[in-house]
Amino acid sequence: MRRVRLAIADDHALVLASLLQLLSGCQGIDVVGTATDGSGAIEVATRLKPDVFLLDIAMPDIDGLQAIPLIRAASPLTNVLLISMHDEQEYLQEALARGASGLVSKAASPDELIAAIVSAATGEVMKVQAPLTKREREVLFLIGEGKASREIASLLSISEKTVEHHRQRLMEKLGIHTEIGLIAHASRLTITPS
Repeated sequence: MRRVRLAIADDHALVLASLLQLLSGCQGIDVVGTATDGSGAIEVATRLKPDVFLLDIAMPDIDGLQAIPLIRAASPLTNVLLISMHDEQEYLQEALARGASGLVSKAASPDELIAAIVSAATGEVMKVQAPLTKREREVLFLIGEGKASREIASLLSISEKTVEHHRQRLMEKLGIHTEIGLIAHASRLTITPS
C-alpha cells in the first residue's frame, strides 16, 4: 500500500512536536511538512500537496475551519482532518460542510488518530470524537482478527447481544456506517486490546 504523505498544523509548539514525534515513527506515514498557523498551512498545502492535512481548529490568523476550503482549493487531492480539544457535534458538522474528512478529539488514543489519518487518506469520512473504552478496543481488535460476534462473545465472556451493542457504539464513534466498513477499518489497525 502507498505511504500516506501527511502535513500537520498546530500553533502549540509542544503539541506539534508531540504529533511530529508520534507520526514520524509510524509505519505507512511520511510527515512531509508542518505549519504553526492557518496561513502557513495553506502555503504548505500549495507547495507540498500532501495526501492528508492534520489541522488544529484553534489557530491564529486563519483558524482550522476557515483554512479547510483554502487548503482544498490549493490542493484539491488533499483530505483535511481536523484535530481539536473540542468534540462538540457543531464543530464536526461545520468541518464536514467545509470539506473536511473528519474531526479527531485530542483525547483520542494514538491508534485512533493513526486510523483516522489512514481513513482520511482513502477519502473516507470519519470522526473520532470520544475515546474508545477498554472493552470497545478489545472488540475492535477481535473484529480486526476476523472474529464473528459469537466468537467475540465467547472469548470475552459476554453475550452476543453485548458484542452487537459494542459494534454499534464503535461505528458511531468512528463515523463508520456499514459492518463491512467496520471490518475493513479494524483490519487496518495496529491496536492492541489492552
